[in-house]
Amino acid sequence: MIKGILTAIGALVLFLAFVFGMNLFGLAQYSFFAPKVRAVENQVFKESEQYNDGMIRDLENLQMEYIKADDSQKAALKSIILHRFSVYDQNRLPANLWNFYTQLREGKM
Repeated sequence: MIKGILTAIGALVLFLAFVFGMNLFGLAQYSFFAPKVRAVENQVFKESEQYNDGMIRDLENLQMEYIKADDSQKAALKSIILHRFSVYDQNRLPANLWNFYTQLREGKM
């Protein structure tokens, strides 16, 4: 009788250790693969048509705001616009935005 109870308790402890080990393995597996999966998802997002169209539209809106602004507003907008352009792939810019960005960066505007 006691031997059966000890066997059941031992089996329960082994089962719990197995479950704990599998959870620990899953956590280790997640910590290894999660950054890689996140990087791929980020790359796919940045190459999506929706992201690129949205960024171009935002940058064009910033360009229009800069053109309409007076001198004091232009000084404030310049750093914001330069930052927004810096986080976007320069090779994907249309010609009008590229010219605006280079002129703004070089201080010609």
